[in-house]
Amino acid sequence: MKKKPNILFLFSDQHSVRAMGDCADTPVETPSLDRLAAGGMGFDNAYCQNPLCVPSRASLLTGKYCRTTGIYDNRHILPANGPTLARALGDAGYRTALVGKTHFNGEQFQGFQERPYGDLYGQAHQPDPARHANESGLGDILGDAGPSGIPLAMTQTEICVSEAAKWLQGHAGRPGDAPFFLAVHFDKPHFPINPPRRFFERFAGRVELQDYDPDWLSHAPAFVQKAAAASGTAHHRGDDAVNARALASYYGCVEWVDDAVGRLLDVIDYLGLFEDTIVIYASDHGEMAARRGLWQKTVFYEDSARVPLIIRWPGVAEAGCRTNALAGLIDLYPTLCAAAGITPPDGLEGCDLAPVITGGEAPDRDLFCESAVLKQPEYAGCMLRRGDWKYCLYLDGAEELYNLADDPDEWNDLSRAPGEAALKADLRAATEAFFRPEGFAARYAATPRMPFEKHFYPYSNQFITGNGVVFDARP
Repeated sequence: MKKKPNILFLFSDQHSVRAMGDCADTPVETPSLDRLAAGGMGFDNAYCQNPLCVPSRASLLTGKYCRTTGIYDNRHILPANGPTLARALGDAGYRTALVGKTHFNGEQFQGFQERPYGDLYGQAHQPDPARHANESGLGDILGDAGPSGIPLAMTQTEICVSEAAKWLQGHAGRPGDAPFFLAVHFDKPHFPINPPRRFFERFAGRVELQDYDPDWLSHAPAFVQKAAAASGTAHHRGDDAVNARALASYYGCVEWVDDAVGRLLDVIDYLGLFEDTIVIYASDHGEMAARRGLWQKTVFYEDSARVPLIIRWPGVAEAGCRTNALAGLIDLYPTLCAAAGITPPDGLEGCDLAPVITGGEAPDRDLFCESAVLKQPEYAGCMLRRGDWKYCLYLDGAEELYNLADDPDEWNDLSRAPGEAALKADLRAATEAFFRPEGFAARYAATPRMPFEKHFYPYSNQFITGNGVVFDARP
């Protein structure tokens, strides 16, 4: 029997697809991600299933859309003991571990057997800059941007690298031939956007902000306006100096993560695991990163909803290929089940990407993404991608329609174009059938949730046990 492949899953937080070395729009260089892509396949049309941390991660872990998990908010709690990717792989003989940020609410292992280093920002180790008290709890995201003063060894990114490297070396020295599934979840480039000084200084004074019509937001759907207001950054809109410094910091965080990825790829090579290990890089959602004057996520624009996705599968994926096939984070569960020779559980809503990776036909599919404005579920919506088209439907009936082949920056909304009326009606019907907008409020309200987002609690959310394991203590 062929040995099951090892799986190394590298997962960042809030990484814009524009902030990649192969994107001409930014000065960012990502040699480690370029190296990974050169040995595997890059997906140019990969999307999260919700452009918000907790819902996106729940969909990836369960292989189900938010309409099924009921998780739309960073306070929503994922039930314990349900089918998860980690549990499926563990039951199939994999040794499973997660290092870094999970952003699970409720039960903290969700099928992972080991968590050598825990959640959210490594508060048991790292004294992150205190957020200023305000109504949102977000602090001054852009105003606080700049080089970090935290000793490098105390940062979450560096601890993730060291703990993951230690775990891989330990696994290589264990008797037996059990395959591993190691997930390494970085908290960057999510705010606080404070990279080490050497990464910040690469971009300070070098970034260019996008030109845009400053009045565009007043004509946008109410959902977009509310999301912009809830981002914690609206008071800096139009302040070029603040936005440029924040963007330099953001790019620095991206290059820091890339540097971390490179070191873990080196560990895989050093241990002789290259041929036996699938390596995946992805992010839970994107980041507007000053495009249109917006920051953060939750909206359906490409910078927010589309994500980097690279899969290196030696001997299976042709090296250096790219695909335009639609893909979602929801697809990783069935794809990795196929790679491991596991029959996936019933109820998964993603697609196995193995046929695409092996050079076959892309599935003819509709791909969805759902979202609700933070703590304002009356403003919610659903996005549909089909071919070159993107359609968005909101609870108040507002719509957007874009042909991404002709209009990749999404400035030309065709939802009122007479020539697209038939197409729009078809896309609306498909979106309504999937999203069931009339039942959204009930789905949202029925999901148990925490009173606050857990990183806003006024005390450390982690403890260190006697054996040195760091775990998230807030259920």
